[in-house]
Amino acid sequence: MKRNIIRTLAAAALALMPALIFTSAHAQDNLVVIDRIYPKELQVEGFILDRDQEIKVEAVGAYLKQRRDEMILGTAWILNAQSREVVWEFAAEEPRDERRAQAQSQAARLDLAAGAYEVYYASFQYFHNEGDWSYSSGVEKFLFGKSRSFFDRGFNDDDYYDLCREFKVIVKGQGRRMSQEEILKNQEAGRADAVIALAADDDDFYGKQGFELERPLKLQIEALGEARKGDESEFDYGWIVNVDTREKAWKFLYRDSEHAGGADKNRWVSETISLPAGKYAAIFVTDDSHSPYKWNSPPPYDPSAWGMFIRVAEPDKRYVKKFEYKVFEEQNTVLSLTPMRDDDFRSQGFTLKRPMKLRIYAIGEGTGKDMADYGWIVDAKTQKKVWEMRYYDTEHAGGAHKNRMQDEIVQLAAGSYMAYFVTDDSHAHREWNSSPPYDPEHWGLTIVAAEANFSRSDVANYEPSADPSILASIVGVRDHANKRVSFTLKKDTEVRIYALGEGSGGDMYDYGWIENAETGRVVWEMGYRMTDHAGGASKNRMFNGTILLKAGNYNVYYESDDSHSFNSWNSSPPHDPMNWGITVSVAE
Repeated sequence: MKRNIIRTLAAAALALMPALIFTSAHAQDNLVVIDRIYPKELQVEGFILDRDQEIKVEAVGAYLKQRRDEMILGTAWILNAQSREVVWEFAAEEPRDERRAQAQSQAARLDLAAGAYEVYYASFQYFHNEGDWSYSSGVEKFLFGKSRSFFDRGFNDDDYYDLCREFKVIVKGQGRRMSQEEILKNQEAGRADAVIALAADDDDFYGKQGFELERPLKLQIEALGEARKGDESEFDYGWIVNVDTREKAWKFLYRDSEHAGGADKNRWVSETISLPAGKYAAIFVTDDSHSPYKWNSPPPYDPSAWGMFIRVAEPDKRYVKKFEYKVFEEQNTVLSLTPMRDDDFRSQGFTLKRPMKLRIYAIGEGTGKDMADYGWIVDAKTQKKVWEMRYYDTEHAGGAHKNRMQDEIVQLAAGSYMAYFVTDDSHAHREWNSSPPYDPEHWGLTIVAAEANFSRSDVANYEPSADPSILASIVGVRDHANKRVSFTLKKDTEVRIYALGEGSGGDMYDYGWIENAETGRVVWEMGYRMTDHAGGASKNRMFNGTILLKAGNYNVYYESDDSHSFNSWNSSPPHDPMNWGITVSVAE
């Protein structure tokens, strides 16, 4: 008997599953016949044996294997409908040089116990190479006497259609054929004991379920999805997150998985974990291809198990309470810069009237360890970053690998803050150039209060223009600018200067300065050597520091040249493009 690739619970747990559906029927010689097979097709039929007996299986397919390499064009297998165990599989054959587009015929006799069984036939072109048998060795020529272009021409090739016409599987015995409705009901019965069942039956699936553990418990997690060796990201996968801390309690990872049959990217994880009492969310997502909706390569042995299923021992089920999990509680949202489109830049200020824990949920674009669509938060008084979306702190957000997500809890002191999010010219909400993330509506930055005793009175809007500590502000400066604003100090005051401009080679081209209005003397000027890199192009320069000014009247100036300024960048913009210019405020 084949080893059980799709693991289930122990026999004691299986005994708890609902009884399989049996109805009276007369005996038939041919229990299952699958013979009208086309490329890129999966068919399933079923049969029921009312007594232990020997059955006969006849199959025709094309499944070659050498070392760890595989070529699959048509293959079949049989599952026990209750245990989900593979009881028979079309065997791979070693290639022979004389073969030219020949189908393989196989026959078997199986001793099966009374019960229900599912018969599958899958016809998909699939080549898996991890050794010496490579495309350059002429696999297609070996099989079909043709060049590599056979596969390049796709499924319309007459040779492949002719081969598919020979594919079939026939099961003979004493019993009856199951209807498709019975097959589905038996598959559902096998999942009935799961306290959490996220059956991913479609592309772009996003399933989530909240659950609370009233005491520490052991959970049996079984998940079937898509992942590839060597990829940093999984494609169809699940995880469990602590709702309060946002920490991952468990995640589907390739390195913890085993092959689930069919294409190597079909991966199965079965694991038992212990979790403390608390609130959690189970989440399973799929990308835009290769799911029960439409397979693009050979499916796993048990396609109905695609998704994630969590079980708990029977006596402990009473300590698991399910609840509706929402990505956010809208009443706790402090601000939202979502959804962001291409070439978008948004900012919003907020004031915390007391120290507070905040959940920061950001989805953006990142490749090559750099972020292209990302957000950040600065202290409105000091302009220092208190949080930033960095590639190394993100994880895959579903879909294309460049979809990145940062979801964490941070502690911020009482005070005023500015939140920003910027996107480049491609791959944003409703303008995706590759697969979108599993949560496209939140492309951008969302800040949510992460405390149970949160009150709306704990936060307020913050508008820099209404901030009495800001003495002068010239921001959003464009090309060919020459601007001036004035302010007065009634006493000697330490002021903070926050200025962004363009400079290179020791010289500044967009810059600001401050003059004493009575004497005309320059009391501060933005020199290249006092600046730091402001993000983006190296010529983006920034000064963020304090100076002491005596009581008196002052003029603040800002000049720009004919290129590279706010919303007219000729190189990568700075991290804080909105404040291109100069701001003077009372230091604290």
